[in-house]
Amino acid sequence: MLELSGGAGCEVTLDCSGSERGRLTALAATRRFGRCVLVGEGGGLSVEVSPMLIHRQLTLFGSWVTSIGRMEELTERLVAWNLRPDVIVTDRLALEDAAEAYRRADAGGTGKVGLVME
Repeated sequence: MLELSGGAGCEVTLDCSGSERGRLTALAATRRFGRCVLVGEGGGLSVEVSPMLIHRQLTLFGSWVTSIGRMEELTERLVAWNLRPDVIVTDRLALEDAAEAYRRADAGGTGKVGLVME
């Protein structure tokens, strides 16, 4: 993962998997003084705190949007409301095209704009 950022790491990383491997990958890909956000439910995480977090001065966030019951209700309503998450993301650009992605998002003429790592 670090080679995608020229070896420096990313300012912000996000893990949605809830798996220890995914969380470790996100932490390892976070640059010094960066932020890592964990939103995936379940699983565990075991790290050597000093080298992984303290020495690199990372900020680690956990975020939970809503309860499991509420998520289930919202998922069911996607069908009733005829919402299509697969079409909400209208633009997918490579990480190296981030400036263009932000330009499109700021212009407001598209749906969600996503950055993808290929």
